[in-house]
Amino acid sequence: MTPDGLVDIHCHILPGIDDGARDLDESAAMARLYVAAGFAAVVATPHFIPGTAWSADSRIIAERLAAVQARLDAEGIPLRVYAGMEIAFHKRLADRLQAGSVLPLGLSAHFLIEPDFHGSQEDLLHAVRSLLDQGHRVIIAHVERITAFQRNYDPLLRLAKQGLEIQVNSGSLLDHFDQRCRKTALELLANGCVHYLASDAHGARRRTPPSPEERQRLADLINPETLVRLWRTNPARLLDPSPESIHHPPVDNGL
Repeated sequence: MTPDGLVDIHCHILPGIDDGARDLDESAAMARLYVAAGFAAVVATPHFIPGTAWSADSRIIAERLAAVQARLDAEGIPLRVYAGMEIAFHKRLADRLQAGSVLPLGLSAHFLIEPDFHGSQEDLLHAVRSLLDQGHRVIIAHVERITAFQRNYDPLLRLAKQGLEIQVNSGSLLDHFDQRCRKTALELLANGCVHYLASDAHGARRRTPPSPEERQRLADLINPETLVRLWRTNPARLLDPSPESIHHPPVDNGL
């Protein structure tokens, strides 16, 4: 059963795993902010960066998620938390996907991949093409923050036609980053190749979940049908165990 409310597919709400929530108190505080803005569910996506301290395995993630959900339930905070990962692009990515050693998002078979922020994206693009050809479902995280895609996102448009799905940070549209991020995010929306809007929230005091006021600002910026698709319809399908494909938005998003 999919949630009746907004869904955030990218956040760092699990405590003590990466640069997100520090402890259960902050996880609960983040959850309260989500509920205040109309969210019913989130996918916890701790960083998975092989060879670093930020490479928690599925067992640790499951333990932390259970602790967070128990805390929310005990306090009557109506937010459901699902497991996932934000997987840094690396050379053994395909092997790890094939072996099942990294987590997809929620109840789906979709993997959230984080590009290198400043390097060349040729290896990433080649790997994504290969993964799509193998039948994997790939979502690229916050593409508007990636320097190479700020200069030229045409390769993403081509891959989107082949099944690549794209996530944009709500903060980029709210001027939380620089103007290049906002410009790229708006252009990607106008080209109709954005599938998910997500917060990438990291805490209750910094890089927080969207506030009700910020939700309204986004509603003023993006037409209602598109906003519902990016923040509710498509994300909710990642929490539905039925094998339905994600809806790919039309070219004209009506911005």
